[in-house]
Amino acid sequence: MTLAPLLAKKALLVLAITLLVASCSFWAVHLLPDNLALQIAAARFAGAEPDQALADVVSASYGLDRPVIVQYGEWLVSTLMLDFGTSLVSGRDVMHDIVNHGVNSLRTVFWGFIAGVGLAVPIGFFCARKPGSKLDVVLSAISAGVSTIPAFLVAIVMVQIFVVELGLATLSGTSGWSRLWVMILTIALSVSGPLSRVVRAAVIDVRQQPYMQHALMRGVPERQLFWRHGLKNAIRPMLNYLPVVFMFLIYDVIVIEMVFNYHGLGWALINAVKALDVPLMQGLVLSLIVFYLFSTALAEILTWQIYRQRVAQ
Repeated sequence: MTLAPLLAKKALLVLAITLLVASCSFWAVHLLPDNLALQIAAARFAGAEPDQALADVVSASYGLDRPVIVQYGEWLVSTLMLDFGTSLVSGRDVMHDIVNHGVNSLRTVFWGFIAGVGLAVPIGFFCARKPGSKLDVVLSAISAGVSTIPAFLVAIVMVQIFVVELGLATLSGTSGWSRLWVMILTIALSVSGPLSRVVRAAVIDVRQQPYMQHALMRGVPERQLFWRHGLKNAIRPMLNYLPVVFMFLIYDVIVIEMVFNYHGLGWALINAVKALDVPLMQGLVLSLIVFYLFSTALAEILTWQIYRQRVAQ
């Protein structure tokens, strides 16, 4: 299989899964046991006592009085045209909010992922050089411990240390690096724990391969042998693990942004759920799904490309 058919296959798969999950989110919201219009009225007009008359006004305003299947058909057509409607709270275009919040989240995720890989790869390599040594035991124990700590707890500890105790960061504003670097460090710690263990296992497995042992017995320097021949074989398991990393990244971003009060996709999603802002909520869920699917598809394509080069050689 060449690259073009693989790209087309992945694109169709991403589109199908996106529409399926997005449709599930639509029906999950509109088939709630309680009156959706009454719930929206209660969320929008917090100072007033919601009643059926107010719910009827909300239904007429947002088209909720029409049959659900008609609403779904219009929503599906609009979604395919990337028109998610307007926010029920702010009145702004949903795509506008997604882009604005998405830029903040992508910046955090990108640098957090880079920092996490920068921590995980050296730790994994150092542990794999001498398995069972004191350094390996200590670093592996730290990595395993970090892997078991929830991201929100890591974020709370980071806030307590760097914001409350040391005063090196703030929780106000949406620009600058005053708290972004603490968020990046938090994401990096969450990512580096499990990824360093994958790196360690991959490097140990490559070092124990017969061709590596044979070359070492022939007198080839170990460092030269690994960097020229072993590294490319150790990268593939790391790439295979990237979809899992991206899945945890989405969860980490949502909870970390709430802890740091950072206006990204996760922060916007939680607030949309609180306010029952249905169009914004559906648009944000869809954007997170697309981010995960494209990330995993990219990792699979990179893995396939590396495997293809190995076969060709």
